[in-house]
Amino acid sequence: MDRVFVELLRCVSCQSPLRRANRRLACTRCEFATAAGGPFFDFLDAARTTYAPASTEQALMESELVARVYERFWRPAFVRVVAGKGASGHAGGFPGELFVHKNCLAMEDRDGPWLDLSCGPGLFTRAMAASVPGEVVIGLDISAAMLDAAARRGQGYSNVCLVRADAHTLPLRDGCMGGINNSGALHIYDDLEQVFSEIWRVLRPGGVYVGSTFARARTITGRLASRVAGIRRFDPHELRAWLSRIGFADYDEMRLGDSFIFRVRKP
Repeated sequence: MDRVFVELLRCVSCQSPLRRANRRLACTRCEFATAAGGPFFDFLDAARTTYAPASTEQALMESELVARVYERFWRPAFVRVVAGKGASGHAGGFPGELFVHKNCLAMEDRDGPWLDLSCGPGLFTRAMAASVPGEVVIGLDISAAMLDAAARRGQGYSNVCLVRADAHTLPLRDGCMGGINNSGALHIYDDLEQVFSEIWRVLRPGGVYVGSTFARARTITGRLASRVAGIRRFDPHELRAWLSRIGFADYDEMRLGDSFIFRVRKP
C-alpha cells in the first residue's frame, strides 16, 4: 500500500516522481523533501510555502479546538445556520450526507485510488476507506490541526494516507485518481478556477468528481452568516457552466435546503 501511495505523488517543485527516504518523501530529481516524522506528509512546509488564511472560516480551520469539535458540533451547526433546515434534515446531518457522497462516487463499482480533498478531520476519508479497504484513499487538507485530528481518528485504516498540501497545487501525478470527494470546501478556496483545473488534471478519464457547497441563500439568517464567515455561495447553474468549461461532463445535482451536492465526470 505504501509503494502504491508514493507512486501517486509528485514533487511540487519540479513535478518529478518521489521516492521513500526513511520517514520522508524525497524528489528523484531536485532537493525537495518532506519533513521527517509526523502523522502526515507535509508538502506545504517542505515547499517553504507561507499559508495565510484569507477569511474568518479559513482561520478557524487552523484551530486545534475547532478540529476537535468539528465533526460532532461545528460542522452540523454551521450547515444548519448557513443552509437551513432542509440541509440538516436530509444531508447536512452526517449519515445522510455520507450516504449521498458515497453513492455518487459509486466506489464499489469503479476502481480507485481515491482522494478526499479538503478532508478536515477525516470523516469522509474514514467512510471512503471502509468502503474500499483494498485501495488507497488519500486525505488531503491545508490545515495541520485538521490532519492531526484525522490521524488520531483514522487509526486502524491501513489504506489511508494523509497529506498536507494546497488544493490549488496538488502533489499528485496527472490522471492518477479514480474519484475525488470534495465536501463543503468550495466556498473557502481563493481561486476556484485553479482548483477545478487541478481536479481535472489528477482525475483519469472516466473519473468522477463529487462536491457539495452552499447555494445562494434564501433567508436573511443564511445571508448574514455567510457574510460574517466570509464564505462564497454559488448559483448551481453557474457552477454547472463553470465545470463544463473546464471539460467536465454529465453534471448532476441534488438540492438540500440552501446547499447542494453535485457530480461530474471527466470524459
